[in-house]
Amino acid sequence: MENLSLGNYRFIQLDVFTEEPFAGNALAVFPEAEGLTDDEMLKIAREMNLSETVFVLPPRNEKTARRLRIFTPAREIPFAGHPIVGSWNALAREGVTPLPEGGTGWTRIYHEVGIGVLPVDIEFKDGAPVQVVMTQGKFEIKGEVDDAHEQAEIARALGLAIEDLDETLPIQVLSTGLPFLAVPIRSLADLRRCRVNTALLAEIYERAGATGCYPFSRETIEIGEARAHARLFAPADNISEDPATGSAAGALGAYLVHHGAANVEASNGSYRFVIEQGDFMKRPSRINIEIKGKLGAIDEVHVGGPSVVVAHGEVIF
Repeated sequence: MENLSLGNYRFIQLDVFTEEPFAGNALAVFPEAEGLTDDEMLKIAREMNLSETVFVLPPRNEKTARRLRIFTPAREIPFAGHPIVGSWNALAREGVTPLPEGGTGWTRIYHEVGIGVLPVDIEFKDGAPVQVVMTQGKFEIKGEVDDAHEQAEIARALGLAIEDLDETLPIQVLSTGLPFLAVPIRSLADLRRCRVNTALLAEIYERAGATGCYPFSRETIEIGEARAHARLFAPADNISEDPATGSAAGALGAYLVHHGAANVEASNGSYRFVIEQGDFMKRPSRINIEIKGKLGAIDEVHVGGPSVVVAHGEVIF
């Protein structure tokens, strides 16, 4: 039988924002995706059926190390958190990035994503990547839901009552490259109780100009650096729940500092803390946040964490 294959494209699968296999957020990275069409990338993303799949392409200018294209099972998106953190962990293992002197320390590279060229910092220990820290785009508050009827509708879409919302903080659409509807919840117990009406919630957050809903509580599971526990629902992109969402976590971190709600002291102009996610899915994730700036004036948003490789494979055309 004639072989009609157009080629084999290898992938690396990682769990991101965790040091333990089968926790965090799963990601497929195709490190040599040149030759794939847009339609083929989308078909592969649907086949992988993860919240995101990344296709790595050669750089288009001398400044950047690689160009990343990020797909959900439904569409391409211009920016995301765990795909960038996980991709550069994988690419560092592939030898794409230079090692620091002695194999231990930090290396900075620049890469291109849909929102432009951004820096990525990679921490190595004994020649292996242990953490990737991404710089996100400009923090923006794109809208606010202050109408009581609309707030009640959001609560209902999450399976909660309006009394379960944390009225001390606003419901806002936040972005550092990808907009999310941030919904403050009074307690961790209420956040755990969310039972989403997917059709209603998708209608609400899309109407607000967001790509997902990010309810959160300032109550956390762990004592220490954690300052919020969050969940991400994006049913319009076939993501019933995402175990770790770096782009949303970065925006939420900036929101907490912006509103004076992070409950952490600044050190050298930076606020450092952790956002928890994924525990209710039995995929605990810990997202490291660094916000430079101050209440009402955010300058930079950095999101980082470790990743662990869990699988290698090939897609065959």
